[in-house]
Amino acid sequence: SRRRRDQLVRARDILLAHRSPETPVILAHNLSREGERVEMIRLGELTPENADMLTLVLVGNTETRAFERGGQRWIYTPRGYAAKSDRRET
Repeated sequence: SRRRRDQLVRARDILLAHRSPETPVILAHNLSREGERVEMIRLGELTPENADMLTLVLVGNTETRAFERGGQRWIYTPRGYAAKSDRRET
């Protein structure tokens, strides 16, 4: 919202208290609409100018990784099954 510009900044600052500024963030603009686009930035770069009311903001967790392959940027978060099975054995 144009009138509530501080909410995204506050959310980013809360996340930065617990996550690295390098944490990957996906910004999906106008999904299923004309002009749809997806961009990837870092949490430390997130500003109100990056998003509007038609933007989905997806913030990775501490395990989320970004990489380039085939000329495209990708983001993934490992599911962590190995860690879960290790806990069951103890």
